[in-house]
Amino acid sequence: MEHLLAPLVGDASPVTVIGLCKNAGKTTAMRRLMAELGEERLALTSVGRDGERTDLVTGTEKPDLYLKAGDLFATARGMLTLCDATLEVVDLTDVMTPLGPVAIFRTLSDGYVQLAGPSAAGQLKPLTARFMELGAQRVLIDGAAGRKSLAGAGVEGVALLCTGASLDRDMDLVVAETAHTCWLFDRKAPEHPGLRAALKGAEDRFALFELDGAPLELPLDEGGSPKWSKLPRRPLAVWASGGITDPLLKTLARRGAPTTLVTQDATHVLAGRAALELFQRNGGQLAVRRELTIAAVAANPWSAYGWHFEPDKFISALRQAIHLPVVNVKEDHDGTDA
Repeated sequence: MEHLLAPLVGDASPVTVIGLCKNAGKTTAMRRLMAELGEERLALTSVGRDGERTDLVTGTEKPDLYLKAGDLFATARGMLTLCDATLEVVDLTDVMTPLGPVAIFRTLSDGYVQLAGPSAAGQLKPLTARFMELGAQRVLIDGAAGRKSLAGAGVEGVALLCTGASLDRDMDLVVAETAHTCWLFDRKAPEHPGLRAALKGAEDRFALFELDGAPLELPLDEGGSPKWSKLPRRPLAVWASGGITDPLLKTLARRGAPTTLVTQDATHVLAGRAALELFQRNGGQLAVRRELTIAAVAANPWSAYGWHFEPDKFISALRQAIHLPVVNVKEDHDGTDA
């Protein structure tokens, strides 16, 4: 098998596989990476449900997950009857799901497993650390469809971004949305060292700074919400710890002076492309306190809903729109479907 993904992720762990939509090819990409990693001792979990052969929501076929003896995985108790590998319970977690508590298992034989792990982003970091303590050489996280936030859950490592025809029938729109997400993940920390240092200690929902990091008092109304219209009419930096939404960007775009908006990482940006473009046209800049890395884009030209893109045309369009490696994980090295 030609190695498409393993050289791109390098030695990074964990590798979080995220999708722009359901059926974008996350599990296919994960299976490909697992096969390429060969004899490494892997540890897997999912923030949704994975490994079932039929999607319970859409009724479409899904790839299953086959682990080799010695691998680790975390799943809910309700999934155990659906796993045919011989298993050893190695640890219990404090994570609860609708399918029961999550435990960590080691496979004593090769076999199929189903995953239903933590649904909260903050639960992934301690689980990843525990996997490594138990001897995992690489942690793979199957992120839920559209849950880009799970790539920025305080976990280090890299992400694989999965995109494909299931997002929309319009190939140009799929390419544009993929490029936009890659742009978001490429946001950097502010250039001025004083501002970077000041942001390390920022804990409030919002905070106001000069561009050199000097703190300013943020005008608040009687309810404690920022009065954006009262900000000084000069370039400033605004720290926002929560989600970056369309209304916030539109308000800052109208304030009459350039704003550097800083958030924890790119996954906190929930606004659409139109609001971001308006913000930028008015001199706004988007920066992050913690930088994230997409190692590659895994493209799936086939939709689970009955349509597809011409593979070569789709891959070419993505490569022209983004400056990251793009691979078609549905295509083997000889050009046949994998």
